[in-house]
Amino acid sequence: MSEGNHIDKRLRHKPNLELIKKLISAAKGELKSTIIIKDVDVVDVIIGDIREDVNIAIWNDYIVRVGYFDINKYRGEETLIINGKGKVALPGFIDSHIHIESSLLTVQEFARLVVPHGTTAVAADPHEISNVLGIDGIKLFIQESKYTPLRVFFYAPSCVPPTVAGLDTPASQITSNDIKELLEMEEVIGLGEVMDFISVYNADDEILKKIVYTQESGKVVDGHAPQLTEDMLVPYAAVGIEADHESVFLDEALLKLRNGIRIFIREGSAWKDLEELSKLLTRMKVDTRYLTLISDDVEVLELIKEGHIDRILRKAVGLGIDPIKVVQLVTINPAERFGLKELGAILPGRFADVVLVNNLRDFNVDEVFIGGNLVAKRGNYIVKSDKKFRYPERAYKTINIKKPLHPEDFLIKIDSLHASKVKVLVIRAILGKAITKKDMAILEVRDGYVSIGENNDIAYIATVERHKGTGNIGKGFVSGLGLASGAIAQTIAHDVHNIVVAGKNPNDMAKAVNELVRLGGGMVAVNNGALIASVPLPIAGLISDESYEVTASRLLKYIDALKLLNINYRAAYMTLALLSLPVIPEIRITDRGVVDVLAAKIVNPVLEVI
Repeated sequence: MSEGNHIDKRLRHKPNLELIKKLISAAKGELKSTIIIKDVDVVDVIIGDIREDVNIAIWNDYIVRVGYFDINKYRGEETLIINGKGKVALPGFIDSHIHIESSLLTVQEFARLVVPHGTTAVAADPHEISNVLGIDGIKLFIQESKYTPLRVFFYAPSCVPPTVAGLDTPASQITSNDIKELLEMEEVIGLGEVMDFISVYNADDEILKKIVYTQESGKVVDGHAPQLTEDMLVPYAAVGIEADHESVFLDEALLKLRNGIRIFIREGSAWKDLEELSKLLTRMKVDTRYLTLISDDVEVLELIKEGHIDRILRKAVGLGIDPIKVVQLVTINPAERFGLKELGAILPGRFADVVLVNNLRDFNVDEVFIGGNLVAKRGNYIVKSDKKFRYPERAYKTINIKKPLHPEDFLIKIDSLHASKVKVLVIRAILGKAITKKDMAILEVRDGYVSIGENNDIAYIATVERHKGTGNIGKGFVSGLGLASGAIAQTIAHDVHNIVVAGKNPNDMAKAVNELVRLGGGMVAVNNGALIASVPLPIAGLISDESYEVTASRLLKYIDALKLLNINYRAAYMTLALLSLPVIPEIRITDRGVVDVLAAKIVNPVLEVI
């Protein structure tokens, strides 16, 4: 399966006369099959039923026959016969929208973890690494993807930086010319989530060029339209943006469907929308053609404990969705949406990406085939390749702050000599959702600075620019994190990935940020002036360069340490990471300050001096 440093795999079917003749021969049984799976139940995603006790013949990369045929006609001396009795064969699972960086893993380690769970293809949007390393980061990911059997397709990130409104300080910019270059690559499947809906609405030339170039290439345009009003959504849909994964409410999803936008139902680690949006199928009985299940952002611990797409399938069936429809949502639907005629179904002429599970309730994966190769068995990744992609030194040197930080750098100064209290805006994080809400609070002024005092729920929050050494620090207040003491800081801060830090006192916040700089990126927790846990993420400040087992162990210790700060939920770092993303309503914080998202402007968090 290996050839040089790369795994030998095809992303697309490339027909030629010789290959087609061989496929005909193999479909007749003249060329003997390499694998035959016999007596297995097959989910037919085209008709929407189950064919019981049938045979599947595989020749090299391809399925060549499915049905009740005499396997002896297809069996050769070297044919591997697999007994599928009591198992169900499904097409390989496709994740239509994922950020591999959110797993904290390299592409190879991510693949090593998800393939045994039945994932055979993903459409990855590398806009996290590209926000730090630019187009070079995307190309590094594409190079690494050649070292794994997982079929990794990539979106060309549309919004690097996420907006052109000057709301934060980015490290990199992906231009329309960059998009045109990326679209020429086989691995690039389309334009990544168009999150700058303000620029689309305002008909900004640069974002529209990216959309036009993509449409001219015949590739897809992905969307990102959280809670848009109908007046804003209609122009957004009219330009040809085809899918969206940001619906968190049923009515919101229905509005998008009625405007021709496909709904990617997200079930990630921190934002879980499946329970609400399952009502599209269980209550509304909508047609499934424009629906897909995706993970978006899922962290390494959840992948290990619960699985990848298989965990979403289990939950979907548990919510009352028909199992065959559930399978269609992660196989034929995404394959047809991307124009991947080679994938998505167990049919003659399709790539032999096949998953054997125990039943359509638990979806426990027994064996996984990609391109006719057995790549996982009973939870074990069995691809034999000792080649590991090495990231260059430039990917490790991504932190540049102006100077070491001090406690007062995180406090808001009040010029009025007689002020004793102030009314402030507070960012309210909502656990399990990507959105935030605006709150207000009355806080005291102490020694000329706004103090959270003994308020149990409110913490200080700040975003520190880390790419260009500008010295910018946006300052504000946050609630809903559960933080009771200490501080947490990280270089994961969507999407620009400056440093975001939240804390109950500025001393611990300064200690946390300075420790991150020393570490070269990652996550740190500080309490009473002492570092209590850290997770090094040296590649772009986003990704571990260690195995998924080591990374998971470090993350687990970090999460346990957070309990000392009263943070008792596992996806804390994902919740914190989104607080700096100025394209999801209602309110965020960047290195430029507090952002009113729908107004697309920086606002003063101090509303009134009392």
